[in-house]
Amino acid sequence: MLVAYIVYSCLLYAGVFYWPKAIRAFYLTTLLVDLIFVFALVHFIGKLAGSFFIAFYLLVAIHSFYFGLRVALAAAFVSSALYGWIFLERSGFALIPWPDFLLRITFLFLIAVSMALLANREKRLRKEVEELNRDLSRKNAILEQTYRHLSIGKLIGEIAEGINSPCGVMAIRSELLIEQAKENRFPEEFIKGLEVINRSSHQVAKVIKSLLTFSKQKSFEMKQLDLNELIEETLLLMENEFKERNVKAEKRLDAELPPVLGDAYELQGVLINLINNGLDAIGNGGGGTVRIATAIAQSDAKEILCTITDSGMGIPENKLEEIFNPFFTTKHNEDGIGLGLSTSLGVMKKHNGSITVTSKPGAGSTFSLSFPFSPNQRTVGQ
Repeated sequence: MLVAYIVYSCLLYAGVFYWPKAIRAFYLTTLLVDLIFVFALVHFIGKLAGSFFIAFYLLVAIHSFYFGLRVALAAAFVSSALYGWIFLERSGFALIPWPDFLLRITFLFLIAVSMALLANREKRLRKEVEELNRDLSRKNAILEQTYRHLSIGKLIGEIAEGINSPCGVMAIRSELLIEQAKENRFPEEFIKGLEVINRSSHQVAKVIKSLLTFSKQKSFEMKQLDLNELIEETLLLMENEFKERNVKAEKRLDAELPPVLGDAYELQGVLINLINNGLDAIGNGGGGTVRIATAIAQSDAKEILCTITDSGMGIPENKLEEIFNPFFTTKHNEDGIGLGLSTSLGVMKKHNGSITVTSKPGAGSTFSLSFPFSPNQRTVGQ
């Protein structure tokens, strides 16, 4: 029996080594085989008064700790049944008083329950530690990403300032060349080519201006802003992002919109975040639409509204109340750090405004930014 058990143990460990994913099945197999072995050991040696019955305790304790309460009670029941069988077969009452027999069985179940409860507590604590480690890793990743963003912002500023000067030279020189070409009656195609260069240089200048505005870390400054113009600049800044994802940008901007009181840098960050969320919701497959609209609220005209609507996958209803919580994200990639919406909410509160969302799974989402409207505000351009 001892030789057979040694061979079986070697085969078991070899199986665990070569098939680690099947370790649970191996452990359940060991419980069955070990119970049979201990039963045979106690049965054939026939020493009920000896200490071999302690092996039942050991088996129950090990498997209770590994598998939990259900397997623990099952193992204790089978062990007590096997031991009781031997006890009755060997006329155990002649050797061991029945109170001692019942005490042994009772301790078997006590060990099973106690070890199972300890195992559950240990697993719960281990899960909490793992969750804390994941949270710590996530926050470290956020810090690294924030540092990269700050570095990129600084680099963008340096590059933009380097491009700005030659871009201005191109714009001025192209205007002079257009005037000279018209005076000298150059071919129309040549003049149109110069005009394309001039328009492109002005477009590059607008992008550079937006990059410089976005990259500069400055103090919070509230002043009257043309919200429509800020949206136009933001869309120009994100033009390549729309093209790469094959997403269409739609604008419905109220031409009679009054100015809003706010910080251009922080509000542009909110717009970029919400537009990016819309692009992510649509996905890289594209074919969708992100629509940006501005208007004066119809109810008493006390609010200026900006809505950003995407045709993406939408947000589950049970997640709507959580999306503005810090570090909460529905994105399953490294780009989703869960700070964008919480930061945007903080910015809107600083502007005495609000941000709300309506969404339905499969039907897209709409984020609404509302700004306070003052009766003495005048329409942009007046």
